[in-house]
Amino acid sequence: MTRLAARQAASHARAALRTPRAGVEAIPTSGRRITTTRGRPIASTSSALLSRSAPLRACSSVRSYATASPGQPRHAAVTSPLLDSTVVDADIVIVGGGVVGLALACGLASTAGASPSASTTSRVASPSIALVEASDLARSRAWASDKQQRYQDPSSHSDNIDWENRVISLTSENMQWLRDIGVHRYLVQHRLRPIESMRVWDGLSGATLDFDSAELRDVMTGPAGSSGSSQISVMVEISNLQQAFLRYLEEGAGRGHVAIRDKSKVQRIVPGLEALDPAADAPHLNAAEADRDPWPVLELSSGSTSAQPALLRARLLIGADGPNSPVRMYAGIGSYGWPYDRKGLVGTLRCAGPQVGEPPVGKTAWQRFLPSGTVAFLPLSEQTGSMVWALEPAVAEALTTLHRETAGSPVEPLARLVDAAFRLPWSHLERLFASIVSFARQPAAEGRERDWSWVLDMLPSEFEFSERGGAPLPESSTGDVPPKVESVDVKSVASFPLQLKHADAYLGSSLNGSPLSISGLLAGALSVVGFAAEGAGQGGGRARTALVGDAAHTIHPLAGQGLNLGIADVRCLTEVLNEAQAAGADLGSFNALKNYPRRRYWENQKMLSAVDHLHWLFAGIPVPLAQQADGGQRQMQQDGLLRGLAKEGIARGTIWARSTGLEVINELGFAKNAFMRQAGSTTGTARRSGPSSGAFGAGSRGLTTLAARSPRSKAALPLSTISSMQMQMRHHSSHSTGPLASDAYTKGTGAGLATTGTPSLASLTPEQRRALDDMLRVDHSGEVAANTIYEGQADVFGALGDVKNRDMAREMWLTEKKHLEVMRVLLRQHNVRPSALLPLWAVAGRVLGGVTALLGPRSAMACTEAVETVIGEHYDDQLAALSSILKQEVAAGAVTSAQVAEATTADGAPSTAAATAAASASAPASEARNEVHPSLPLLSEIIKEFRDDELEHLDTAVEHESQQAAGHALLSAVVAAGCKGAIWVAAKA
Repeated sequence: MTRLAARQAASHARAALRTPRAGVEAIPTSGRRITTTRGRPIASTSSALLSRSAPLRACSSVRSYATASPGQPRHAAVTSPLLDSTVVDADIVIVGGGVVGLALACGLASTAGASPSASTTSRVASPSIALVEASDLARSRAWASDKQQRYQDPSSHSDNIDWENRVISLTSENMQWLRDIGVHRYLVQHRLRPIESMRVWDGLSGATLDFDSAELRDVMTGPAGSSGSSQISVMVEISNLQQAFLRYLEEGAGRGHVAIRDKSKVQRIVPGLEALDPAADAPHLNAAEADRDPWPVLELSSGSTSAQPALLRARLLIGADGPNSPVRMYAGIGSYGWPYDRKGLVGTLRCAGPQVGEPPVGKTAWQRFLPSGTVAFLPLSEQTGSMVWALEPAVAEALTTLHRETAGSPVEPLARLVDAAFRLPWSHLERLFASIVSFARQPAAEGRERDWSWVLDMLPSEFEFSERGGAPLPESSTGDVPPKVESVDVKSVASFPLQLKHADAYLGSSLNGSPLSISGLLAGALSVVGFAAEGAGQGGGRARTALVGDAAHTIHPLAGQGLNLGIADVRCLTEVLNEAQAAGADLGSFNALKNYPRRRYWENQKMLSAVDHLHWLFAGIPVPLAQQADGGQRQMQQDGLLRGLAKEGIARGTIWARSTGLEVINELGFAKNAFMRQAGSTTGTARRSGPSSGAFGAGSRGLTTLAARSPRSKAALPLSTISSMQMQMRHHSSHSTGPLASDAYTKGTGAGLATTGTPSLASLTPEQRRALDDMLRVDHSGEVAANTIYEGQADVFGALGDVKNRDMAREMWLTEKKHLEVMRVLLRQHNVRPSALLPLWAVAGRVLGGVTALLGPRSAMACTEAVETVIGEHYDDQLAALSSILKQEVAAGAVTSAQVAEATTADGAPSTAAATAAASASAPASEARNEVHPSLPLLSEIIKEFRDDELEHLDTAVEHESQQAAGHALLSAVVAAGCKGAIWVAAKA
């Protein structure tokens, strides 16, 4: 049934593409295209910008198409003999003036504004951009000034702000992007509300999951660079975002870069001008180019019956025009998905406040999962919140009716119902919903208002509920539930259907692969079994089209990710277009755009799938009989004994499993951090203070010592370790101001026998030579494994959106890359074969790094701590062995006692300057007497340098709470044992 339904949906989508809908007509091309006298399209490689105030001019009737000289700007007027209208060309045309469309225009304009002048011959001109919106944007232009004038100082129980019901929890990552491009300053700041914590719980079992931004404060700072100002997201009204984008384009840095055409409805979209008038006499057309890549042409109407339709031709047409996207239909892109049989009820909640003993709203969001759907309370101010309540359509409509007929009464039933949704058990709520729906369906007596006061009688207080034998209800003073609601704004209550939808592709050109190619055959096979739209990958799409936001995907609002995904699309597409522009590519071509779906499609699909499964996990399973309003009597009568018992088993088992999962995750800080980072909470209110370099500020690391650690970090170490090492200061190679021993190999600063010669058996005993071979083989294998460990950690943290830990892993990875480069040279210099198990070390390192990163940052740090502890001890053993060889040569006269004393530090390792001097002094003697080779003192210094680097990584791991990882002792023991075993095996193989 699923496959059949998918095939039918694909067929319907394809049929819709051939049928005019929503005022949009897709007309097939006639096979001709306007060209210049040189046989090239009118659009040239560069163009002047479209002026925002320049009107789309109508012109007198002309009986031939205008041609362009090679130097003519691309947006020059081209007259159509059919419509007698002016055709304006633009590089990029965005259809849709909502938040996503305006955000894309701002992102592109910010890059154009930051670019050097287009007059320089070395830089391609900025693309011309036009934005088309059917509605009047005058309200958005006046929104900020209007809201600023209405704002008054809040009273003790009201903020006096006329909040809108269309709000979004904007992720910190997207808010940071607004700062980066300069839009944030245009937001009305007093209407922003940060969310610093979130409480989520199961409405049937009470299992809870608490998120706190304090767990992110080690990676975030406040707006002015002060630490401790982390947040999960920011509540902002949709209109506030829209007006900020618009002001940026018309008053700010984006001014003059985008031509905004509001009050312009897209009547139809056609592939090229010839589709408007196939019979036009145009002898200059080049037949060879007739069918090749026509530019989309938009026919726009201004709403005036007397005005001629305007024509706008696009090198690249971008659809930001919502779920029923005309651009998607023109592009030939199908979509798949399903409705949830739920409606989202929204409203603005005015809370009772401290005057009646209720706490202020604060900066916490609450969300309860019920069998009917989720109910969420989102803070807007200290006295106000916003509600998003997923309900069955009949219940949503009944509650809307109830509110419309009771708003303004001394005690509003809907306000009390919102309180009940966060407090009462499901059996009581189910009984309430059934009664309200039944009453709402009854016709009201003519001339009389319906009496809804009985609803209040069915809503017990906490005390009344306990008196009736129920379990104590949670109180808002504990922070377990939101403050009680006093009223719901009259005009704020509205509902909208919930659905999942995902486009088959984000580019129309993605569908135009050859049917004989591997991708074409795969797409064809998928379409046969119903997993892809008919014609996918086989020439079914129109090129020069792209989709962003709701035009590409819609999602259940329970995670608040709908608009956030759209802005993430915008950020990605802006980056891709900037890369194409810098390379001088055709912005509408598939090659210029292909990285956009590669980066975004899978990311969006993961989020859509996760939220979809989360919805069905809580709202798609049977409710246990004991928690139903009638005790399950009706269900048992309908299902019978056997089927009823089976459903009861499934219900109880699923609830136990999901509740256990919530409770376990709530105890694992790394898992909650992963969720917050995946939702875009790793950056936000500000960047790290000061200049940055990777995960750390430039020059911020200083000298890392055990003695310099915080008391908390030091206390976590064994006392024996502190006593033996707390006075030691290690000068790590990354902080050295002078030349490093490894520079002899990486920078070519070394010369002579120390870096080119190979010790012979004349200078080493057979046992020493074997020990040297094993030493280099093991070190090379260890560096291969270390590289892949940090690579695996960086990849996984990057995939999870954890920027801070990804950058930290990358920084340590860079150090290991240098180590591996030097070890490869040392193997060649000393004629040592690498380990035969090298592929095994690489795979094992990659798996170890990836798995520990998946377990969370602390587990990854615990892995680093265990690995670097073993490697540090191993390098110490090697330094002791090499130091003994140098000391043995005192008696042989290869080096003097003073040189050895000067070259050897307290831990038995030669110092850099002394070792180099010793090597230089001993070189002639060793060559003459076949004694210790001069490369050995240099090797000692290199191992000392690498050891200190590894111990620096150990310091970093402990400082980042490696010893607080779940199961730290067991994880460390297993990793350390594995490392020691690998060292032994690598020495033998």
